[in-house]
Amino acid sequence: MKILASWGATAVIAAGCFFYAPHAHAQAIIATVNGAPITNWDVTEREKLLRAMRMPASYDDALNSMIDDQLKLGETDKFKIKATDSEIGQQIGLEASLMNMAPAALMGAIQRAGVSTQHIKDHFSADFEFNLMVQAYNKGVDASESAIRAEMAKDGGKSAVGIDYKLHQVIFTLHGGNIFAETQQKIQAANALRERFTSCSEGLPLARNMDDVAVKDEIIRNSLQISDQLKDILDKTPIGHLTSPERTSDGVEMIAVCSKGVSNDDTAVRKAISERLLSAEMRSDAARRLAELRSYAVIVKH
Repeated sequence: MKILASWGATAVIAAGCFFYAPHAHAQAIIATVNGAPITNWDVTEREKLLRAMRMPASYDDALNSMIDDQLKLGETDKFKIKATDSEIGQQIGLEASLMNMAPAALMGAIQRAGVSTQHIKDHFSADFEFNLMVQAYNKGVDASESAIRAEMAKDGGKSAVGIDYKLHQVIFTLHGGNIFAETQQKIQAANALRERFTSCSEGLPLARNMDDVAVKDEIIRNSLQISDQLKDILDKTPIGHLTSPERTSDGVEMIAVCSKGVSNDDTAVRKAISERLLSAEMRSDAARRLAELRSYAVIVKH
C-alpha cells in the first residue's frame, strides 16, 4: 500500500506495474458478441482474473464476464472512448477500494495468478470506458439533499460523526544502487526513529534533522475520506507516534499521527455521503444499460 495513494479517493497504478505473460499458442473461437470473437484463451485468462478478484470463477462466469466486456467495448467504441494506462490504473484502484484492498495488493494477487498484461488492460479499460460513458449520460446529476440528510440521520446521527486526523508523512529517501540492501538499511533507521518518536512536537524536528529524510507539510484527513485499511492503521497508532515503515515508490514511508478527534465540520461527511450515493447510482445505471445491451445483442456460443 502506498501511503499517499491510500489517502486519495482513487489510487493510480502505474503502467510499469504490469508484467508480460505470453498468449497460449492454440486458440479457438468459442463465442461471438455482435461478431466480435471470444476465444478459449480469453476465458482461461478471465477465470484466473476472477479468482484473483475473489469473484465466482467458473467457466460460465468467465464467459459471461467476457461477453460483458465485449458489449461494453462495442458500445464505447461508437463514441471513440479510449482509456489511457493511467486511467486503467484508476479503475484498478477503484476495484481495490471496493474490495477493501490496497491497489498494490490487488495487482500483486492478479500478477501471482499469472494473468497476462493484455488481458488486465483489456478488462479494466472496458470497465473504465463504460463507466465514463455512463457518467457522461448522468452529467449534472447530484445526490438529493433529502437523501444526504437521510444517510446522515442513520443510527441516530452516528454516520455523521467523522474523525479528523492531523498527519505528517515522513519519508526516508532511496538513492538507487543496491535497492534491497539500501531499503533494509532505511527500514532499520525508520524503526529506530519510530522508537524515539513519542510526540510530534519533538519527533518531527528530530526527523527533519536526519540525513535523507523528508517531512511533508501537515495534512488533515477525515475518516470518511480515506480507505478502511488506512483508517484502521491510524486508529491503532497512538497520538504522537509513527505508523510502521512501508516501502513505496518514494522510499521508506511512515505517517506521524499528530492528533485525531471528532470533526466539527460536516463538509467532508456530506461530500463522502454524496459521493457514495452517486457511486451507487452510477453502478445501478451501468448495470441497467449493460442488461439492455445484452437484450438486443447477437451472442453466438460455438
